[in-house]
Amino acid sequence: MLIKAGTYWDLLLLILMCASVYYYMRKALAGERLPGIRTIPAVDAIYEGVGRSIELDKPVHFAMGASGGQLYSSLVSMTLAALMILRHTVRLCARLGSRLVVHIPGQTESIPLVEGIVRDAYIEEGKPELLRMEDLRYHGYSSTSFTQAVAGSYARDGVGLNVCVGIWYTDCVMPLEAAKIYGAMNVGGTSRWIMAYAFAMMTDYLLLAEELYAAGAQVSENPVMVSGVASEEIGKYFILLIIVIGLILMAVGVDMASIFAY
Repeated sequence: MLIKAGTYWDLLLLILMCASVYYYMRKALAGERLPGIRTIPAVDAIYEGVGRSIELDKPVHFAMGASGGQLYSSLVSMTLAALMILRHTVRLCARLGSRLVVHIPGQTESIPLVEGIVRDAYIEEGKPELLRMEDLRYHGYSSTSFTQAVAGSYARDGVGLNVCVGIWYTDCVMPLEAAKIYGAMNVGGTSRWIMAYAFAMMTDYLLLAEELYAAGAQVSENPVMVSGVASEEIGKYFILLIIVIGLILMAVGVDMASIFAY
């Protein structure tokens, strides 16, 4: 058989996703209007937190996780979203006049990328003189050294706003809890479902799962990134529609096992 039995629904979803990606990508490249992204409280909270940091005379801290600089795995989309949120945070700090400390991930290949994002964001705001290279801190490849160093930075420098977004594993627990102990507002999230519980418990404002991608696209002002989020929504609504139809058909006695066997 050309198509393996039991994969017809997978093929249908693949075709739908490819079509939606093509459609929205064409709209983005043509400069046409794309679906809007709703207001995300965690994104608005970054502005509030920067203002709070200025009032407290404490710096803003930003971290993507010890493994948050991955540019080569299936998690790279989280890295891109986190970098866009970093750019947004830098621009707010430059605009309002707050000091920003960036904790660079352990992957050395991400160092020039993070430095470039930060430098360009200051330049975009017309304040390149606010860039302090000593506040772009690399703590080594180990997650243990990363978490200890980040927590130590909170203790030495103080922290008014702590933004932790991107690829986080268990290394998220210490920075989030330490920031809270030192009186910070925590804004963060990851799309790794296995660590969502930690962010839900320890952040004041949460980016839950796909909200991270939506937030990254929203603040990036990049229509191609927005088109990716819109394409994803099509697939999500298709799956939800199939679930609802399946539940209704099961309720009236239809054998759904035979239908989904295709």
